[in-house]
Amino acid sequence: MTKIVDVLLDSFNHEAKQAKVVLAAAKSVDMDYTPGQGMKPLKELANHLAQIPSLDHRMYSREIETAEQAQAQEKELSRDDLDGMLSVFDDGIAAVNARFRDMSDKDLLENKLKPFYETRSEKNWAYYMSEFIRHIAMHKMQLWMYLKLAGAKVDMMTYYGVPPK
Repeated sequence: MTKIVDVLLDSFNHEAKQAKVVLAAAKSVDMDYTPGQGMKPLKELANHLAQIPSLDHRMYSREIETAEQAQAQEKELSRDDLDGMLSVFDDGIAAVNARFRDMSDKDLLENKLKPFYETRSEKNWAYYMSEFIRHIAMHKMQLWMYLKLAGAKVDMMTYYGVPPK
């Protein structure tokens, strides 16, 4: 019988694989590119996407307990080049898989979590795993749009994780 955690990890890994292809497509774009006034530079957005796997599960579980700790971790994980960002992304994916691989459905559904920024009631890992996957998906799309606007050769195949030939 398939465990719920296996289904969620499969979804996480699928979204992460797609996001990695979009991240890698940024190699052809100036990392200082900004699509408009008041928007983040491409480098900052790519760093944020690359850091999501390392940071989100740590915030949900309260390993990171304050905004200041989160910002310090972001700064520590920030990289100047895309290869470094991809390495941070890969390390985060490995950490997530290691953390959840052997989790029981009971632990997934019964452990109560509340990140430092949350004002509502506690939730379980199943809830936050879904949040985690959506967070990656949202910034994958944002980065893909930045790349399109910058003139990079990306298309829907890139968005869906098909590497260029």
